Amino acid sequence: MSKLYRFSAGGVETLVTDEFLTEDIIYPESRLKEFRIETDYEADLDSLSQVLDWVMDDRSPFEPGDSDIDAAVAPAVRKFVDIPPRAAGDERIWHYLAVGWRPDYVRYRWPWEGHSRTLTSMREKFTVSMRDLYTPAFGRLWFMAEFTRQEGDYGPTEAILSRQYAANRLFDRTDMRQPDVVGAIARVVRDVDDEEFIDNGDVFEATAKAVSHELSTVSVESINIDGVEQIVREKFDRASGTE
Repeated sequence: MSKLYRFSAGGVETLVTDEFLTEDIIYPESRLKEFRIETDYEADLDSLSQVLDWVMDDRSPFEPGDSDIDAAVAPAVRKFVDIPPRAAGDERIWHYLAVGWRPDYVRYRWPWEGHSRTLTSMREKFTVSMRDLYTPAFGRLWFMAEFTRQEGDYGPTEAILSRQYAANRLFDRTDMRQPDVVGAIARVVRDVDDEEFIDNGDVFEATAKAVSHELSTVSVESINIDGVEQIVREKFDRASGTE
């Protein structure tokens, strides 16, 4: 197990320069020590690193920038960085992992040469607040897996994150980005054949839109995840013509 660190104030701002974003800079331990603080948490970073190495290996099925990488890495991030959700909300832990631990992975997942990449969009992967679930790199994966796993089963996580349109629909648009809503949809993904739901873009979008409309008139907290799941199943049945 490895100690988890977080950046001290000003650390990430000092280290994430334009050169860091566009070149293959790896900071030495002596430099990182100036800006890090030890937390009370540990993580199995060796095992997580093995997954990242496999993803980035020339023999893996992935190419730099593939969105499908998320489906392979998110379960590993959640499993091997097994910390409480409150601790996971500390963005400086994720900033340290991205900048100080494995910046090579972040650059592989979002290569500088990628389509429409800018300094701003690249910096987001390393430094943006956890208020934006899409970033930072490792934090977004932790919460995506946390919201979609079902009692230790990461099948729904892998199913959703391997379909870019589904991942974008759930995590990039604020109307669906609530733990109980995403969790309820993940339950349905787990129980329904892929071709009927997750692989059918029209049905998935119609279901998501109808669920969003329904939840605009009721508090998610008042009906909890079971109530949301019932709504999702009703909207899916209607969208798929199986009701």
